[in-house]
Amino acid sequence: MTITANTYNIEALPTAGNVWRVSLQSEDVTGCEAIKAAETGYTHYITKLLIRTDAAMDLSIGSGGDGGTSVTTVHIGPVPLDAASGIFVWKAPERSGLKCTKSLSIAIDSTAAGTIWIEAYGLTAKV
Repeated sequence: MTITANTYNIEALPTAGNVWRVSLQSEDVTGCEAIKAAETGYTHYITKLLIRTDAAMDLSIGSGGDGGTSVTTVHIGPVPLDAASGIFVWKAPERSGLKCTKSLSIAIDSTAAGTIWIEAYGLTAKV
């Protein structure tokens, strides 16, 4: 059995930044889609993720890669979800966030087609 290693960096949130919440639905994320668009010179921090699906799939969440390619740097995943209402919930410790790659989007990719619903929370700062 092989263990998958992820680039997973939890850091204290910057004192200045824009707090955001994104809610989206996709019928097929096998081509990789942005959860939160890139902002040149800014870094996204994920503080909470809620993901539901109606199909069996493995999801990867990370930095970059949206627009038809796989996630550039996987931060979380692959996360296996069941076909019957697979649910994934992740929350960073208080006043912390998962730091994504500067100037890249937060993106999601899957191994199979199916409808997914995502709620993502975070902060974007010039760091």
